[in-house]
Order: sequence, then C-alpha cells, then structure tokens
Amino acid sequence: MLLYSKCMCCLVNQQERLIENFKDEEKKTAFMREVMALLGNSRPEHNAPWMSALLTELREKYYGKDEKIAQMKQEFNHLLLQMEPELEQEIQKSRDTLKEAIRFARIGNYIDFSAVEHVTKEEFLKLFRRENDYLDETEYNHLCRELGKASDLVYIMDNCGEIVLDKIVLRQLKKTYPELHITAMVRGGEAINDATLEDAEVGITEEVPVITNNSSIQGVIYDKLTEEGKKILDAADLILAKGQGNFESLHGCGKNIYYLFLCKCQHFSKQFGVERFQGMLINEKRVSL
Repeated sequence: MLLYSKCMCCLVNQQERLIENFKDEEKKTAFMREVMALLGNSRPEHNAPWMSALLTELREKYYGKDEKIAQMKQEFNHLLLQMEPELEQEIQKSRDTLKEAIRFARIGNYIDFSAVEHVTKEEFLKLFRRENDYLDETEYNHLCRELGKASDLVYIMDNCGEIVLDKIVLRQLKKTYPELHITAMVRGGEAINDATLEDAEVGITEEVPVITNNSSIQGVIYDKLTEEGKKILDAADLILAKGQGNFESLHGCGKNIYYLFLCKCQHFSKQFGVERFQGMLINEKRVSL
C-alpha cells in the first residue's frame, strides 16, 4: 500500500505532538525540518509503517528513547492478563466461541499509542460493551471455510495488551481446527507499543511457534523478513493479520490475507465509509481502495 498524502500529514503531526512538551524551540524546529525532509524524499514503497520506523529512529537521535512507552506496554499487558479469565469466561458463553474470541481480539486493537492520541483504559473497556460491534458474516464464513481446508496459518500480531486476546484466539483455533499448524509473527524490534518476542511471553510462546518480522517496522515488509520468515509466509494457506499497520504494509501483496483491525484514523474511515473505531474483517482478494 502506498503512502497517502493524508498519511504524510498525520506522520508530521504525530511527530510534532511527541515533542511539544520540550522547551528548546530551535532543536524542535531542526528536528521537524528533518522530519519533513525524510518524508519528502520517501519512495513509493515507503508506506506509513515503514516511514514511522524511520521517523522514530530520527526522533530518538534527537531526544532518546521514550521510557514511558515501555511502562505503558507493561501496564496494558498486565491489565489484559488480569482480565483474561473473565474475558475467556465471556467468550465461552457464546454459541460461536471462535467468532467471539476474534471479535474481542479486534477490540484489543484499540491499544495503539501511534494512531490513538490518548489511549486510556476507560475508553478501551467501554469498547467491549458496544452493541454495534460485529464481524462481517460473509468474510467470517469465508475465513472458517478456508481454515477448515488449510494446513498452515500465519497469525501476524500487532500491539501489546492486545496480544493476550490473540492468545485466546489461538486457543480457539487449535480447539476448532486441531490439524491446523499455526505460526505467530511479532515485531523484531521496539516499534512504539507493538508486541515483540518479550511480549509474546504472556503465553503466546506456549501455544504456537513464534517468529518476528525482523525489523522495528509496525507492519510486515516482505524484503526485510529473514529467509525463514519468507518461507513460512509463502507456505501459508492463509494469513490472519491484526492491526492497521499490517494492512498498510501488506495490502496489495496478493497473498491470501484476512485483515482484522479497528479504523483508527480519518483516512481509513473515509476509505471504508465507516465511523472511527469501527471494526473491520476484510480479505486481500475482495477489498480495493
């Protein structure tokens, strides 16, 4: 997926927001000049997740790592681990436990420090009580039919906290499709609050094999994968990719991917004709922008 003009504006505003509390105006101006130069010199294949990673490197050169992010990642992982027994109990009440687990995991996609300006526990918890949150029945039925025929699934994860809900989905997938081989993919380096191998220790590594995208990009760039990663992705009968960043980086690749995310920005809401934070379940072969 290409880098849209709206995405470029969003990336600039995001960087300005992250430095607004620093007092050295000369330093801030120099940083923002480099931000705009970096975006101005970007190539067509440099999608939003790719550029976000480059901008993070630039910001850390000026201001160092933001230690608050690591703390917030721990907080949301801890929050969801505390909620896990109750959420799993709710899922078990459903007539279709896999469907409900996937829906809950999509709600978890709210935990995004880059796309959501102020991530709060209160707003996150409210999302579980929304009455209009449902999975697209047609796409869900397509997904189930394909899962029933598949041998290999790659489950590409997104954010911290949310990864606990992904673990519940993995359990339901293994229960419903016991012959299905599942590999999970996380980020290969620190990428805002995206899940890494360290975050996968919330129980993912006990459920399925885990590989990384081999970078700190908030998405999957095929050319940056290890040879093992490319082989696993190429061999997959289908891929379930969580989060807007994975959609932005993978859309157009032609692989059989089901994307599961919340529309978190004005551009995506307009593209899909939905309100902000509307949940999406779409397939690579049947969606066009």
